[in-house]
Amino acid sequence: MAEKLLTLGVIGTSSKENEHRLPIHPEHLPRIEPHLSPQIFVETGYGNRFGADEDYLRAHTGGIRSREALFEQCDIILLPKPTPEDFPYFREGQILWGWPHCVQGKAITQLGIDKRLTMIAWEAMYVWRSEQTPGMHTFYKNNE
Repeated sequence: MAEKLLTLGVIGTSSKENEHRLPIHPEHLPRIEPHLSPQIFVETGYGNRFGADEDYLRAHTGGIRSREALFEQCDIILLPKPTPEDFPYFREGQILWGWPHCVQGKAITQLGIDKRLTMIAWEAMYVWRSEQTPGMHTFYKNNE
């Protein structure tokens, strides 16, 4: 029996002021393994700023959904900069993948605990050295 893959909802908007980064550049979508792309759904309007129309996005993902539908239907929410305003949309037990900054953001940490979320924190992702110590930060370009 084939294993069930989780679905990924890729959010392209932010409730954080002046936050406009996309977690996956539309031009990079074709690089995703073909057996995984049907499990990935992007927010309506995701590629607009980069000239990626909906036909292009549909060709390289599982489809396009509203922000609300992504939260309702997907197992993992890829949201670079979550804010407390985002948490009412999360379902209990979902996975948040982004920069939650749990150490600095006690409110976000508590909201995540209350919703029983699994948070995968980009700020804690490093390339590990052979001696099992953290090396370069995975997203070092964002630290420049």
